[in-house]
Amino acid sequence: MKTKALLLLLLGVLATTGSTCINDGFLIAVNLPISACFAINPGPSTSFDGTVAIKLAEQIDLSNIENIQTVRYYDIRVSSQGTYPDSVVNGRAFINNILLLTYSGKWSDFTTPQSLLQNSTLIQTQAAGLNELVRVLNQFKTDPTTTLYLRATGRLTGAPPVPSGLSVCVEILAQVDAQVQ
Repeated sequence: MKTKALLLLLLGVLATTGSTCINDGFLIAVNLPISACFAINPGPSTSFDGTVAIKLAEQIDLSNIENIQTVRYYDIRVSSQGTYPDSVVNGRAFINNILLLTYSGKWSDFTTPQSLLQNSTLIQTQAAGLNELVRVLNQFKTDPTTTLYLRATGRLTGAPPVPSGLSVCVEILAQVDAQVQ
């Protein structure tokens, strides 16, 4: 009984003293996935090249668009899909045609995503590409129509023909902090 009375007294004091802590907004982290998989055409060519346009506003709930406070990336991953006995070499990922990272290694190594957070030796970032990524993410805070272009290129080792069902995926894991009232 004493606990309930104390709680009611405390709520009464908060409500009558003009305390704003109950009415203040707060920030929530919302995932902003930026990813694409690039199919490798089966047949005699062992090279691949593909570009995808990604509208950032389509990657999150629209109710958060006008409340974005900060944006950041926290990881970049490269992975492969399908079975291939050899390697991928001269792999490159671009953001808005600026080199973001390079990747090379056994195809099977990429079936488990290779990650910056895991300090993978199979991918190496490029400063200019990271700067462009940060620029685009910061632009998104004030321009919800922001679109980026993610591109992947590379070559497979081994004798043609390339089997069907192969693709390389590039994922940029980012978050926005949205103000909630």
